Amino acid sequence: MGKKKSALLTAFLAVVLSAAIIVGATFALFGTSKTREVTVTTGSVNISAQFGGLKLYSLNTQRTVAQPVEGTSFNAGGTAVLDEGNGSIAVVKIVPGDKAEFTLTIRNTGTAAARYRIDYVANVTGVEGAEDELNYAIAPAEGEYTFGTWNTVALAAGESVTFTVSVELDKMAEQTFDDAGEAEEFITEASIEFTVYAGQANASDADLNAALGLNAGA
Repeated sequence: MGKKKSALLTAFLAVVLSAAIIVGATFALFGTSKTREVTVTTGSVNISAQFGGLKLYSLNTQRTVAQPVEGTSFNAGGTAVLDEGNGSIAVVKIVPGDKAEFTLTIRNTGTAAARYRIDYVANVTGVEGAEDELNYAIAPAEGEYTFGTWNTVALAAGESVTFTVSVELDKMAEQTFDDAGEAEEFITEASIEFTVYAGQANASDADLNAALGLNAGA
């Protein structure tokens, strides 16, 4: 019993001695701490682009400016058809003065505010200079926009913007003839690709162009 009692006291003293050492080292200053956590996630930049609202315009015998026509046929028999499934428009057998007008809707489907840039590339096969007779125009619902430039107003996540785009064969385009005097097909094939780029809204035009490998544009 004597040894057991001595062991308990020793243990008790050891605890007291330890407490005395701690107090002796810290009694002059009081201190405390709190921990806070910083969590980090990244936003995403993503967009969708869709054609819609196809309208046709043609010259007629009463007017010198192209007028709206009903359906999918131009006045001289050409056609324009919108395929919403694959996001394309086929314009066939148009003549000077025919114009296809359609909407291009861009939606920010990411989580970060974004800016966008719209470019087009025309690949035209036909008589010499045929590519110069295709006219392109783009207009937002408000203000102005120029192909190949970054917009200045950020598009918030979930927001969308709609443009009216048109492709027209200039009414002053001239018919050409081969050596045998036969009329040549002015445009045998043409494809116009519209590409929409997007980047985080707070980046400069130069940084966005560099990140996407783009030229300075217009």
